[in-house]
Amino acid sequence: MINKKLAFLIVFIILVLGLVLQNVLSNQKQPMRRSNASAIPPVKVLTVENKDIVSQFEIGGHLTAFNNVDIYAEVSGILLETPKRFKPGTRFKKGDVLIKIDDSVYKNQVLAQKSSLLNQLTLLLPDLSIDYPDNIAEWEQYLHDFKLDKPLAPLPEPSSDQERYYIASNNIYNLYYTVKSQEATLEKYTISAPYDGIVTESNINPGTLVRTGQNLGEFTNTEMYEMEAFASNYEVKQLHIGDVVTLATDDVEGKFKGTIQRINQVIDPNSQTLKVYIVTTDNRLREGMYCTATINTREIKNACRVSRNLLVGEANLYKIQQDSTLRLVDINVVTGDDDDVIIQGLADGTMLLGQPMTNAYNGMKIGKMITN
Repeated sequence: MINKKLAFLIVFIILVLGLVLQNVLSNQKQPMRRSNASAIPPVKVLTVENKDIVSQFEIGGHLTAFNNVDIYAEVSGILLETPKRFKPGTRFKKGDVLIKIDDSVYKNQVLAQKSSLLNQLTLLLPDLSIDYPDNIAEWEQYLHDFKLDKPLAPLPEPSSDQERYYIASNNIYNLYYTVKSQEATLEKYTISAPYDGIVTESNINPGTLVRTGQNLGEFTNTEMYEMEAFASNYEVKQLHIGDVVTLATDDVEGKFKGTIQRINQVIDPNSQTLKVYIVTTDNRLREGMYCTATINTREIKNACRVSRNLLVGEANLYKIQQDSTLRLVDINVVTGDDDDVIIQGLADGTMLLGQPMTNAYNGMKIGKMITN
């Protein structure tokens, strides 16, 4: 009898403990359900406001002189003193003498060769007047105007093939072109400025021996600069030779006008960009400065700007519907840069998901909406 009562008591206790445990577990699950029900996170919302947008983007690069030449000696001799020393920082006007090499010895050789030509022409003239009298007046005038200290003028044109053969047989053409070649070499003893500019490097001093092929220095045009910038293939499609751009640099106050001079059509394999060359002529700029070019491409009608990281794929965005669910819609991406894109195809007032969400999907329910 006692054993039956003990067994009954044990069963009763087990039932009571089971009910208590069930109640505890039920109380723990209920708050979790409420927590899950309220776990839909708030999201940022972007409201579409269409307007006319001027498309623009920026590219940057360093300035280099548009005209920059290394000067080499094509002849040898002693460097002479000039009114302006060929030294870094010295400015020259176009046509000014940059470098003068002593040409006295070679000049005498040219004069001797011209004398030989003059002598040969003098001997030729009497026979020419007898055999080919029709053209003798031109040859007499040429001989009259012949000056040893003046550059050779072109020879008179023969009136017939026979006259040409006769002149050639007397070695006139050979002597003439020998002198012309020497005159061209004589000019190389004097190096003149090809444009207004400044000496940026000098490797010589007056009185030293200049050797053929020696690097004498560097001459730079300081009035025109070129900026080499890098643009994406998409950006290059919006550029044209001759487009005017706005340049700016941290080194000089104000803005500068530039013009797109050239566009390289070969894509750099490392950066996947193309080179764009912009020239400017502002004298406040200096070689080596870093500039940024702002390029306005065109006006886009009835469009809006959104962050690029909101895009899903190439041309989709999440639209928030009236029942607070997401719907993936197609849009027209007109242009953009690394940060933003300009889009068309959405009505004013359309609400878009205004933040990137990796777990977003069509039909997803969103919570509280926060306007950007």
